[in-house]
Parts: sequence; C-alpha cells; structure tokens
Amino acid sequence: MQFERYHPIMTAHYVLDWLTMYKVKDIFALRHDETVAAMIGRNVDADLMTTTTYVNRTMSQVMNNEALIWGIGDKLTQQYLGTFSFLHFDTNRTVAEIQFELLPVIQQHGVMTEVLTHMMSFAFDELNLKRLLANVSEENRAASDLLIAQGFSAVDHVGRVLVYELIADQR
Repeated sequence: MQFERYHPIMTAHYVLDWLTMYKVKDIFALRHDETVAAMIGRNVDADLMTTTTYVNRTMSQVMNNEALIWGIGDKLTQQYLGTFSFLHFDTNRTVAEIQFELLPVIQQHGVMTEVLTHMMSFAFDELNLKRLLANVSEENRAASDLLIAQGFSAVDHVGRVLVYELIADQR
C-alpha cells in the first residue's frame, strides 16, 4: 500500500491534501493554539521553524508508509481548517488510530462531522482497516460526542484520556 497516492481526498465541502499544500503560517496558527494543543495532548509549536519541522516529519511518515496525515481545506476558499490523521498502524495494517484537530473558529460548524464520516468509509473500504481507535482528552466533550455520534464506543480510560473504538463490522 503506497500512502503517497492517497491525495487529494474530497468530501462535499472539503479537500484533504498534504500539509505541504498549505501555508506554514496557517498550520502554525493551529499548532500554536494552546487550547487545541491541550485537547489533543501535544505541545504547542513555539515558532514557524517548529511547525516547518512538523510538516517535514509528517510528510516523511507518509512517504515511508507509516502514517497518513492531511490538511483540511475549504473547497471554495482553499482556507486551511485543520488536520486529519491515521496514525500508529498495527503490524498487520488492520488497526489505526485517528486524530483530528480544527482551528477554534471552525469548531462546532459541522466540518469534522463531514470529514470523519468520509474518512471512516475511506478507512474501512479503501485501506481495509478492521478497527479504528481514537484517544481523546476527557475534557474534549465535543470530540467525544462526535465520535459517539459516528458509532464509536468508549472502551478504556487511561489517566485523563478516553479511548474510543469503532469496529468495521459494527458500523
């Protein structure tokens, strides 16, 4: 499976494409936001160079078939909105973790509902995954509610992180 061929991916209103297709300053705005970083459980990017390093590292992961990471853009305006990822594939490539984040001004506007619905189908139908996992901070009620609405079930609670799972046969 060659991950580099999976772009762009289109939904009705959004384009998922490599991070290199977006301006570093726009990606930095998301990665520099302390609230978003806390909800994802990652460090805040301190400067543009840190974000550039992140973009280069993620593209290397894609080219080495280790992860799939896209920027989410608005189809009409081409505005960068956030990211969506499949990470931590198991050795058989049947299980992966999803991770997503959106700029705060875009949150709660249905963007991730559309993107997640499309990417779940992509995961099961194109990548032939059998199971998706998502780790969500217990403070991130919006992400938890979205996952539950999409059929995910809470299966574990590790510290302050809720682990959700969706099995292909149960969707």
